[in-house]
Amino acid sequence: MSVPHDPGCSIIILNYNGRHLLEKCLQSVLSQEYPSFEVLLVDNASQDDSVSFVQSEFPSVRIVRSDTNLGFAGGNNLGVRNAREALVVLLNNDTVVKGGWLKGLVEAVAGPDVAIASSLVITEGIPGRYYEKNGSINFLGHNIMRVFENPGDIFYAGGASLIYKKELLGLPFDEEYFAYGEDVYLGLRARFMGYRVLHTNESRVDHLGGGTSGKQFTRRLQMLQERNRLTNTLLFFSMPTLFRLVPLFLANFVAKCAAGIVAQRYSLLAILWAHFEIVVRIPWLIRKRKLLRNNFRVREGVVISCMSGRITQGENTVGRALDHIALLYHRLVGLKTIELT
Repeated sequence: MSVPHDPGCSIIILNYNGRHLLEKCLQSVLSQEYPSFEVLLVDNASQDDSVSFVQSEFPSVRIVRSDTNLGFAGGNNLGVRNAREALVVLLNNDTVVKGGWLKGLVEAVAGPDVAIASSLVITEGIPGRYYEKNGSINFLGHNIMRVFENPGDIFYAGGASLIYKKELLGLPFDEEYFAYGEDVYLGLRARFMGYRVLHTNESRVDHLGGGTSGKQFTRRLQMLQERNRLTNTLLFFSMPTLFRLVPLFLANFVAKCAAGIVAQRYSLLAILWAHFEIVVRIPWLIRKRKLLRNNFRVREGVVISCMSGRITQGENTVGRALDHIALLYHRLVGLKTIELT
């Protein structure tokens, strides 16, 4: 599917008690110099005055209301169901977009083999060196920064600001995820279907980061992060590959449990809860794996070659040593990640 010149776009902004964020976000979006786009605010059962504020101050914005909090996955899917255009943009409410943001996204996704494109998202608190190169993920679902030499390459498009073709991918997310990891799920699905995922610096966004959930980062949200990271690997990769990853999974579990006890970097209960959730969801995982594989069009190795075998950002001696061990293991078991190709 190629994109015609200046096609219409549906911009979906998910909101949950984000009244304090909406004015700057919506002003920046509605000021875009682009000929045809609609803006949908999907309200996830907010308890503040978000809806009345938007109705009063931004009457051109179409409001889609949910009676319950559907999470990031379900809320955005609800927006897509109500979107009128084939090109859909997903944008966080804790963002301010720059001039040319929408046009840059549309141009990036114009090729017939491109399904998704991401903006350059400058997140508050993230060191500038992490924007020198785009990153990838490892098999544990963690972002590994500064991987790709080509500025247009990226493994997946972050959910803060992305565009995708609804005709190719349908609803973007699986609602079992609720929140976290669903953007990786979308990127993996596109890649295994044989489509490209691109990045563009011509579409820029300032991102507060955690604007909705940051002050509410509960044990449940930590559980969802860990559960969904591992779920992505369990869903998309073959049984032989998963078998080779068992030592990595075990080391990850032990290390995070220890960090939860000694350093309190992770919640021990959240890590245990995440793994319990995975076990009880095995029947769903099996069914979902079968459904996804019906649409796979590329070999697993092609996707793995764009992933990272590192497990840290490699910023100190210990991290670099751990990465060396991890890459050696990946080499020994034949998982040819980007560092080994």
